[in-house]
Amino acid sequence: MGGFVEVRRFGIVITLMAAFFFSALRAQDEVVERVGILNREVVVRVFAGDDPVSGLTRQDFSVFEDGRPVPITSFREIRRALSPEMKFGPETAVSKRGRLFLFLLWWNEESRNWPQTWSYFIEHIFRPGDQVILSSDRHVIQINSPAEEKEKLTAFFHDLSSHLKQRKVEKIHQTAMLEQSVKNFHEALLENAEKKAAFKTPEQALRNEFKNRYGGILDDYRLTRLRAQPAMLQRLAAALRAVDGEKWALLFMHNERLPMIHVKSRLFLDAPMSHETSAELKRFVDDCDKKMRMATDMAVQARDLMSLFIGAGATFHLFLSDVASESPDTTHLRWMPVFSSWESAFRKIASDTGGDVQNTTRLRTALEEAASRPDIHYVLTYKPAVPSRNPEVKIQLAQPGLEAVYARKLAAREIRPLKISDPVFNKGQLRFELADYLQETTESGELNGDIHITVRAESNGRESLEYTEILSPHGEAVMVEIKMNFPEPGDYLVSVAAQDRLSGNSTRSYTRVRIASPQAESRKLMEKEPMDPRLKAVMDKAADYCRRLQRAAFRFTCTEWVDETTLEQNPLNRRVEKVDRHWRYDYQVVGEGAVSEQRRLVREGHKRVNIPNSDLPTRFASQYSVFMPVTLLGTLNRPAYNYRLIDSERLQKRNCAVVEVTPLQKIKGPLAQGRVWVDVDNGSVLKIEMHPRGVHGSEALEAAAEKMSAKLDLNVVHWYLEERHGLRFPSKTEFSESYVFDKRVGTRSTLIPYASETHGGRATTVVIPFLETRHRRVEFYRLTQEYKDYRYFEVESSVKELNPDISE
Repeated sequence: MGGFVEVRRFGIVITLMAAFFFSALRAQDEVVERVGILNREVVVRVFAGDDPVSGLTRQDFSVFEDGRPVPITSFREIRRALSPEMKFGPETAVSKRGRLFLFLLWWNEESRNWPQTWSYFIEHIFRPGDQVILSSDRHVIQINSPAEEKEKLTAFFHDLSSHLKQRKVEKIHQTAMLEQSVKNFHEALLENAEKKAAFKTPEQALRNEFKNRYGGILDDYRLTRLRAQPAMLQRLAAALRAVDGEKWALLFMHNERLPMIHVKSRLFLDAPMSHETSAELKRFVDDCDKKMRMATDMAVQARDLMSLFIGAGATFHLFLSDVASESPDTTHLRWMPVFSSWESAFRKIASDTGGDVQNTTRLRTALEEAASRPDIHYVLTYKPAVPSRNPEVKIQLAQPGLEAVYARKLAAREIRPLKISDPVFNKGQLRFELADYLQETTESGELNGDIHITVRAESNGRESLEYTEILSPHGEAVMVEIKMNFPEPGDYLVSVAAQDRLSGNSTRSYTRVRIASPQAESRKLMEKEPMDPRLKAVMDKAADYCRRLQRAAFRFTCTEWVDETTLEQNPLNRRVEKVDRHWRYDYQVVGEGAVSEQRRLVREGHKRVNIPNSDLPTRFASQYSVFMPVTLLGTLNRPAYNYRLIDSERLQKRNCAVVEVTPLQKIKGPLAQGRVWVDVDNGSVLKIEMHPRGVHGSEALEAAAEKMSAKLDLNVVHWYLEERHGLRFPSKTEFSESYVFDKRVGTRSTLIPYASETHGGRATTVVIPFLETRHRRVEFYRLTQEYKDYRYFEVESSVKELNPDISE
């Protein structure tokens, strides 16, 4: 079985100290066999005035380390937004990894708009695989699935609510103490003025007593509620930098205000005091104002903190709002803003990291606006001159009038080592997966890697075989397939060496291949090997499950979300562009002796409609996928297939066996085949990945690929995550049609016949533009059918089993 060479993963560790701090917010990979070259990564945002600049290339940047120019090893442009539905031009930041959201809730009292704001985040921004860190100034929690961790969230928000109520009571008490201290001083001055000279208290004594009491209250408030804790913020910035992936920080703060004495207070207007006392008090008021506006140690740390947060690669959004329960100004005190230095620092951090700053009590609306705001930045890597030092970096831009914002001081960060899975040789092809290579934005806007692969096969007494290939993979990982022809039978040691030409990192892996003689191979095909005991146990449970699915009569109604993306040529400018289409259906399936589907179209794009008995307008149509487990695993069809246990995996908190289903004999035409994820406890099927040979129309697509000197990459995946009465029903079907080009071909249009429908449907012919490219994968078509909001469901008694010639 293929798998990455020994990898040890260390999970996320989150620790709360003082207000909070994070340590080691990353998953570190240690690979036993690797060659690592130290690279440093710089996140750069470019502005023309206040507007972010996109579309720059590597040639627009120059990097200097301690004044010396250093070579840029990779360059990529990132365009993203909080909302996963927002798209800005070319897809340059497509990531399979989940995103990290850091919520910093720094409030003085409860926010009445927070519940609606949190609901909007869960419904419109969060997606499966994301991770959320919620932090108050007391607690921090990690959330991976809000739907499954409701109790954890409820406990956190309940604790936050109780704490904020206590803070509110404490602030009311401190406010009253401030008011009382000024009032007492004012009255003492009035009473002292009426006393005879011999009995008067020296003004200096009254003044010092007031300053100690008033200043002591402010110092206590400042130290308990306004302390900056720069060391904690430095750890937070370092932890965010260590996280490899898309990071967002959402800081919710109240505009901190406190009732304070001012120069137009009644104390200065009508209280009898000497000129010396008046001047001293005014100096004292100014000093108090400066202290309250400047958090402890913040002045000297603000600049370094801004550089650290910018270098962390996270986008900060700052949401400021006023508290709702401030009392009116009095004759002595006026509500004044405090702690403006911290707010000012985070305003600058939000601006320089591509985030938004909003000052409003309508938090939900503010989050909605921030979600659609584009964040455009560039990620450069370079090979340092002295890897062991922490240098000062300077970025220069070739175009005048642009400003580059980046972290000038960097800690060394090793780019993750290139990883390779164990190679697997089967039916003349060597397959292995590569991951964690650097990528660079090309002129077309695509994000591609640059990898050189060398495959060497050696056998005693025979001449070595060698294959070389250069790949430009798109995405975070790529499955590599290389055809290998061995001249004669024997045992071969096959080594695969891969070098990332952008970073310089390299890795290698090995496998042994035994090539049998033709006579031995033909005898092996005629004999069906006995089934592995572990596989037999799984297949017995799967057979029982298929019998129950066969005999079940059911009816269910849900919402079907159909999303289609095609690569088409714009007739106006003749550019190749992605075109997205969306439909929503009320979808009903009835099964009792036969299966029938009914669709009512309720939304087309953004337009609401109501069209009964609608057909899918897509080029691909998946029908009756509910019975695909019976087709592949049912007892009636088993003589036609060979079954092999290839892996185990955990899905939806269930332990699954991955069973490969392949036809025993090659036949003309499609035959359902692929990989099935079977629950080892009850035999139910959670997922099916269809082999391209089991898809109707795949032969025509392969012929079209051959005409384009390309390789067809067809993926069809069925998900069965909706469980009712012990049976699983479809939750999602994904179809992707891509072509992998291995040499440069001119731009032209190619007729590609589409007859790729499952269990019936229509066939069409579509004109698809062929792109000028080299060593890259181009996705021509993608379709997703999701089944949500099951509103009515019943399961009773019997339906027929499909024959194996009715296939994907």
